[in-house]
Amino acid sequence: MKKIVITGGIASGKTTVCHILKKHGAYYLSSDEIIHRLLREDPPTIQAVTTLLGPDALKDGKIDRKEVAEIVFNDPKKLEALEKILHPKLLAKIKEAYQQAGECELFIVELPLVQEIGKEKDFDLTIAVVFDEAEAMKRFVKEGFTEESYKKRMARQWKISEKANKADYVIHNDGTIEELGIKVLELIKEISSR
Repeated sequence: MKKIVITGGIASGKTTVCHILKKHGAYYLSSDEIIHRLLREDPPTIQAVTTLLGPDALKDGKIDRKEVAEIVFNDPKKLEALEKILHPKLLAKIKEAYQQAGECELFIVELPLVQEIGKEKDFDLTIAVVFDEAEAMKRFVKEGFTEESYKKRMARQWKISEKANKADYVIHNDGTIEELGIKVLELIKEISSR
C-alpha cells in the first residue's frame, strides 16, 4: 500500500483530487476533518486550545473554528503554539488510520502543510496540486472568507512553485473537472507501475 500525501495552496483543488482518488479505490484521509473532529470531540484538545486562546475561542461551549483562525492568523506565536497542540495528535491519527486501513493500493492523506512541517518523509510520495492563485483567492472568498484571510493563510505556506518543485508529482488543475479526472487517472497508472 503506497502512502501518498496531497499538498497544494488554499482552494487549489486538493480535495477534488482526493475524492477522484477515493472514487477509484484509494483510502482517503482529510487532515482538516481530523482537526475538526479533535476540536469538536476530544476533551483534552478542547481544553488545551481553550487554555491557549481563552474564552473567545468558544461559542456556545464549543470551539469556534472561525474565531480560532481569526486569533491565530493575527498572532504567529499563538499559531505556533496551536500547531504544537494539534500536529502531534493529527500525525498520530494518520498513523493509526494507516495501520488499520486494510487492503488497498493507495493510502491518501490531504495535508496542505506537510512540507512546511517537514513530514513528507513519512510518505512514499508527495503530490502537489497547482492552481492559479488569483482564481484560488476568488474561490476562497466565495466560500465566505476575505482576501486578507487568504493572504494571511498563504503566508504560512511555501510558495506554490516551491511546493511543486519539492513534490514527486505535480497535477496542474487548469481545466475542467473532467480534465482533472483524466490527469488523476493517468497519475494513478503511473504510480501503480512504479
